[in-house]
Amino acid sequence: MNLTSEVRPLIVALFSILLGATGQFLFRLGMLHYGKVTVTGIWRQLGSIILTPAIFIGFICFGVSSILWLVVISRWELSYAYPLVALGYVMAILYGTLLLHEKLSLAKISGSCLIMAGISVLGLWRG
Repeated sequence: MNLTSEVRPLIVALFSILLGATGQFLFRLGMLHYGKVTVTGIWRQLGSIILTPAIFIGFICFGVSSILWLVVISRWELSYAYPLVALGYVMAILYGTLLLHEKLSLAKISGSCLIMAGISVLGLWRG
């Protein structure tokens, strides 16, 4: 196993996950601007929601993230790669806390630590 061949997919994976979390942040930011919608009402408003600048850019982030993710899963087993996506939860908590001023609770901190521990275990004992 060549270290270089492992580092590049890791960088691509982390960037993909960051873009996915950024997309979620932008969706939330856009919906804070747009306002609340219902499950039935969203279909009538979908065009104007998607054209909300933050949401539109969020979709672009998700699209690029998905394309980059194809690179990752072309090189790694899905059972190794996919748990890394949980880092997106940690990033979303950081976005929410730092940029949206959401409350940081003990549950969010504990959950983030458990996610990081789980990813570490899966990475260390990859077979």
